[in-house]
Amino acid sequence: MSSLLKKLSLGIVASVLCVACQSNDIEKEQEMVALMLTGQIWNLTTLAGAPAIVGESNKAVSIEFLIESNTYRGYAGCNNYSGRFETADNNLEIGPARATRKFCQNTSEQENKLFNALSSVDNYKIIDKTLTVSDDLNQVLAVFTIK
Repeated sequence: MSSLLKKLSLGIVASVLCVACQSNDIEKEQEMVALMLTGQIWNLTTLAGAPAIVGESNKAVSIEFLIESNTYRGYAGCNNYSGRFETADNNLEIGPARATRKFCQNTSEQENKLFNALSSVDNYKIIDKTLTVSDDLNQVLAVFTIK
């Protein structure tokens, strides 16, 4: 009888440990997604379903998320910009962008659309080095890729 109790006890302990391992795996996966969002420069490929226009001097429009300060920064095609962000799971809230104030005829309209899109971001997903940001209705706002 005590042998059976020992086996049952070991089985219960193993089950609890297995659940804990799965929980840790989920947490690690979420951390990896967060780490994938941060620490790289994302280049804009589409905005509101249209191909992105390359910025002045043929420089790509970009965004970079810095986890240590919960800030983002980037190049909008003419102006540099920055702000704060918060992320949890696949939710992403991007605060208002502060930008330099140059005017560039070819990119000013896209810059305005980019800043409006960023302020509407609710969630994101990363698949194969592609970052897709969407609003609260899961409508795609912009797509970025890693350089």
